[in-house]
Amino acid sequence: MLKKLTLIACLLGLSSLAMVQAATAEHSSLHVCAIKGTPDSSQFQVQKRIKVAKGTYGSVEELYSRFAERAHQVGGNVVINYNASQRFGFWPWRMVRPVVSGTAVKWNTPVDCTRLGGIEI
Repeated sequence: MLKKLTLIACLLGLSSLAMVQAATAEHSSLHVCAIKGTPDSSQFQVQKRIKVAKGTYGSVEELYSRFAERAHQVGGNVVINYNASQRFGFWPWRMVRPVVSGTAVKWNTPVDCTRLGGIEI
């Protein structure tokens, strides 16, 4: 009986691990073009200002997948006025934290990120 319970617990643990890895793979496939300034073009429609931050220490690169996911959630495929930096937090143990922000826009034509002077994240 104990062997059966142990086997069931192991199988449940492995199945949940497989689901977490599948969900992570889905989110990491999202990409967005991030442009530092505002391009001189009327080829886009502004969707919403977005911001993704981490509560404690880390790199801004850790936030790229969440940032791209957030941009797609609000209907954008390009982010203008993109800014990624380390900012000071309020609490001492959160002294410096990564923050990524920008304005999600829906580009009306196919996007060539390098031609626009942006980076693919």
